[in-house]
Amino acid sequence: MFFASNRPGGIGGAPFGDIWASWRPHVHDDFGWQSPINLGTNVNTTSNDYAARYFENDGENPQLYFASDRPGGAGLADLYVTELQADGSWGPATRIPELSSAQTEGGTNIRHDGLEIFLVRAPPGVADLWVATRDSVDAPWSTPVNLGPPVNTAGNDFDPHLADRQTLNFNSNRPGGYGQYDLYMTARSKSHGH
Repeated sequence: MFFASNRPGGIGGAPFGDIWASWRPHVHDDFGWQSPINLGTNVNTTSNDYAARYFENDGENPQLYFASDRPGGAGLADLYVTELQADGSWGPATRIPELSSAQTEGGTNIRHDGLEIFLVRAPPGVADLWVATRDSVDAPWSTPVNLGPPVNTAGNDFDPHLADRQTLNFNSNRPGGYGQYDLYMTARSKSHGH
């Protein structure tokens, strides 16, 4: 489990702080989580590092995608990636230029084969869901495309999770909900080609 925290022992800023990880020896042991460890200075900075998403990357080094507002980016917060090294540490994080803009990026979810990524891009005042693709896990990402209506609204639409190849779950504070933020889902046709 990867999560952001500004708990003691980190180096990051407020409110998000650093990315931490915890493991458990058995997937069904809800109380077996080990003490969290900080992912270290290859990943974390004195800025905010958050919204970590693990990509298993079958047959290759697993990757961790995350957002950071560290200096040197294209915008308020950009997307970065790091790879798991043979010794179990995370390698130096690199900014993903094709997924970063002058706006705030974060909240990614990558499809199991690594060829499609959903992300949140937030200009001032509103957050929308965007999507990008690539031909292989080593290829650069395409220019992100806004999912548009009816997925995105004038409200904040964020936290994408691709449940399967057709179903996307996300949060939104759009009108007509039951609370401040509600869970929504949308599905594309099975003939989509992915």
